[in-house]
Amino acid sequence: MIDLTDREYAIVALALAGGFVCGLWAGLFLMPAEALDVPTTETDVGNGEVSERVAFYPLPRVFVVMSILVPAAALWFARIRTRGDPEETDDAFEWGDSSDLEEVS
Repeated sequence: MIDLTDREYAIVALALAGGFVCGLWAGLFLMPAEALDVPTTETDVGNGEVSERVAFYPLPRVFVVMSILVPAAALWFARIRTRGDPEETDDAFEWGDSSDLEEVS
């Protein structure tokens, strides 16, 4: 099995999120407009009167929500995955003594 680093996991997550959103919208625009012209009844209550009318929604509302949530989740995953542990990086660095430094003139 392939052993991926944290950076590679973040890149894959962002690429998949971008591909999902692009595919979602490309699929919507490739679909004929008549397929989404399904009438829905909408009820308005105002001034004590109830009126019903037919409304057409050519864009599913879930597309807008998924176009925001999926990239936000991928960005969050990438941020958490690549943040790293600050205690490990501090312990891995060792200070050398001043005798190792050469004087530059």
